[in-house]
Amino acid sequence: MITLLVDVVSNNSIIALITDNKPKTIEKINLDSKQLHSENVVPALESIIDKSTFSYLDIKKVVCVIGPGNYTNIRTGLAVAKSISLVNNIDAYGITQHELIAQTYRSSAISSTLAIITHSTNNNFYYKEFNATVPDRNDPILLHADEVLNKIDKRKINIIETGNEFLSYLIKNNFSVKNLTSNYIIPDTNLGKICELNSNIANNIEAKYIKTPNFVKYKKKDIYG
Repeated sequence: MITLLVDVVSNNSIIALITDNKPKTIEKINLDSKQLHSENVVPALESIIDKSTFSYLDIKKVVCVIGPGNYTNIRTGLAVAKSISLVNNIDAYGITQHELIAQTYRSSAISSTLAIITHSTNNNFYYKEFNATVPDRNDPILLHADEVLNKIDKRKINIIETGNEFLSYLIKNNFSVKNLTSNYIIPDTNLGKICELNSNIANNIEAKYIKTPNFVKYKKKDIYG
């Protein structure tokens, strides 16, 4: 069975075809998330199929990243995923950027808790924690960098950010955080875990993003009070 992964939202956007056999076969193409339009996503998908030994009819499951991120990119990915799901009459699942990383992340001996950060605007970030023993279906929350620091300060926790904006903020303000991995890219060997997605793990395939007006500005503490 072939699973199609459509990620046109994250910094490291890809389209991938993944087999569920062992060893897994992965065919993928990297995309520029800053220059994505429906007219170049579809040709990219056709290109990867042409270069592989698969056809559209071999695709039996579609997994699409549904946010948070650029609204146009989210809609583009959804349109592609839903079209293939409808034509092939197959299941389609939606996951957030955070869930994609958590699903494909190899647990660390440092901690069973994983915090994932994706950049929004300025010094604001979408933040979500995952614990290996406690399922969590809540949406990512929008936090200022100072609030992120408050959440992770002095905790034994693995932290991943898809870009390097949080790291840049730390350096600029002379802060340091242990166990932070910036510019994270999912290893190809871990992408096979996407085949395990089902209705108990993934959400409905609908756009999921958090509008900036919902953001409550962080109030600095009076450290001299």
